[in-house]
Amino acid sequence: MRSPVEASLANQVALVRARRLAAGIPVDEAWSVRLRRRWPFRLMAPVECGPGWTDLIEALCELLDVEADGDFRFTQVKEKFGQLRCYWTGDDHSGRIDQLVEAAEEISASMCEVCGAHAAMRETRPGGYIYAACDEHARPGSDVIRVKTEKIRNVGFRIRAHRFEKEGGDE
Repeated sequence: MRSPVEASLANQVALVRARRLAAGIPVDEAWSVRLRRRWPFRLMAPVECGPGWTDLIEALCELLDVEADGDFRFTQVKEKFGQLRCYWTGDDHSGRIDQLVEAAEEISASMCEVCGAHAAMRETRPGGYIYAACDEHARPGSDVIRVKTEKIRNVGFRIRAHRFEKEGGDE
């Protein structure tokens, strides 16, 4: 079940996707250039993930336009363990920015990093590369897995502990 923040972000992703499709903009490798033009300060850091998460990152930035002050910026945006990871700096007095970033990271686990379609978490081999992909972009021989993430909050940072299981595996 999605949190209200995740639901809000998911709705924004749908709006961004609809606008992109209506404008005829493809999901391609030039996506980060388009987003950097729109948010040059916020996205000056490396963006190291696939084009399938374009709509998600754009939707996140649009919601951050409302929540974040002028000093907010990402220090890194990347893929890690099959999910989006966004590291940032700036003030978050209400905690809303952290909630939005965390929601984007959660939503990314069910979006193909290549095309943005609904995806499953996959592993190339036991102990191999973890990634989110639709059936079309799944690597040959990879298994669908379930990722259980335990989030531990502390003042100023978050810690994640991951456990990976084959889909249908024992608890």
